[in-house]
Amino acid sequence: SLASRRPERIRAGILTNPWFSPGATGMVAAANQPIPDPFELKSDGSHLVELHSKRSGWLDGELNFRVVQTEMAYLINRRRRYAQGIDIEGGGDYDFTSTVGAIADERERNGGGPKFLCIRGEACAALFDSYGLEGTKRFDEACEMLVGGDDRRGDRVETLGGEKSTLNLVNQMPEEFAAACNHFLSNL
Repeated sequence: SLASRRPERIRAGILTNPWFSPGATGMVAAANQPIPDPFELKSDGSHLVELHSKRSGWLDGELNFRVVQTEMAYLINRRRRYAQGIDIEGGGDYDFTSTVGAIADERERNGGGPKFLCIRGEACAALFDSYGLEGTKRFDEACEMLVGGDDRRGDRVETLGGEKSTLNLVNQMPEEFAAACNHFLSNL
């Protein structure tokens, strides 16, 4: 989003498991029953302390505060979806096509613009495929929109494989993820 609004200020972007699903309106309930949520609200508020304590040993206070705030927002939204029997958010809720179009227009006008690395996890794509969401196709289409077929621009698509190549590549495969990012960034 920032790259489309201020492409002159962005040198590179790294996207993990980008999703493109034209016409998608979000997931619908697979069953007409709520999904049990493992996150439990506790009357004494200790669930908040648990969220804070998860990362407090290795994150500084300010960063941990922001991470906990983000996780709380996620859990609140997940509770709402789970109550409706929905376990995945819709991928088409963001106007990806217009955003990428704005970046491409800037590249064409100025002969430059940001370069992109799209990293996708094979296991993540396979999981989406198993749900009938065409994960492999959707990730490939998103990468193609950003990267295209022109390697001379410096854009790349990197695929990480193995059982840990899930939606959360940053935490599940940190060494491999960092190596792909470092290789890309060192060639800018």
